[in-house]
Amino acid sequence: MNDIAKKPRWPLVFNIIGKIILLMWVLLALYVLHLVSPFLGSMYSITKIPQTYFEVKVKDSKATYKQVTTMPGDWVPLNKISKRLRGAIISSEDGKFYTHPGYDIEELQDAINDSVVKKKKKVRGASTITQQLIKNLYFQSDRSLWRKSKEMALTLWIEDKVEKDKILETYLNVIEYGDNLYGIKDAARYYFKKDPANLNARESAFLAMLLPSPKRYAQSFRKKELTPFATRIINSILLKMQQGGYIGTEEYYTSLDSRFSWEKYVEPQTPAEEASEIESYDLRDL
Repeated sequence: MNDIAKKPRWPLVFNIIGKIILLMWVLLALYVLHLVSPFLGSMYSITKIPQTYFEVKVKDSKATYKQVTTMPGDWVPLNKISKRLRGAIISSEDGKFYTHPGYDIEELQDAINDSVVKKKKKVRGASTITQQLIKNLYFQSDRSLWRKSKEMALTLWIEDKVEKDKILETYLNVIEYGDNLYGIKDAARYYFKKDPANLNARESAFLAMLLPSPKRYAQSFRKKELTPFATRIINSILLKMQQGGYIGTEEYYTSLDSRFSWEKYVEPQTPAEEASEIESYDLRDL
């Protein structure tokens, strides 16, 4: 018969649409997994930090970090690093390191106020030592808002899983102190021909001064002369060390009057020269 009803095609259409939707969900899930898998891997890595170390490899002036279970030859345990160096770094970079949960809300508020309200071109830094460590180990080339979000999440994670002393030890052993110069052992020997345990207060303050921009501020060492501006930064760090109880009053004044073995006498800068140098000073990235 010509009028026999044909089978409707709608079930077949719905079946095809259903398969397309399922495929889209699978692709979306794979994409999300691609985005979060490095983040999840970083979280797992952090849980292992108390039992592991990091090897620093430098290629084309770019550092990469490999987590290892055996202590590298250039790694220095915290108890073999001068207390003055530890005090200088904390005083300069993160005065509340041992008391905050990974972020310093007051510093963050001040930085936002300087940037948004006062509209300053040179904004004060707000990153804690823990945040700087996370950025160095996992997010060196990423400067997006998404990176900052991941950085904060991992900062809270590492603060929950790792002791403060281990965080500080790792930080001191992986950060940059100059051109292709990483880790406190190599830095102490390069600048002062000393082991990290033997650094004095003034030498420690010098290394702390380098951290905002190590390659730029190492020029004082290369030229064998400390500019008045660099001297002022070092003296400021020494004062913070004295106020924080890392050095006594007598050692503070002795350090102010001392000079490095490689340091030459420098003619005082004019006010205009010093103002120009102050303007170029790099603070930590937000």
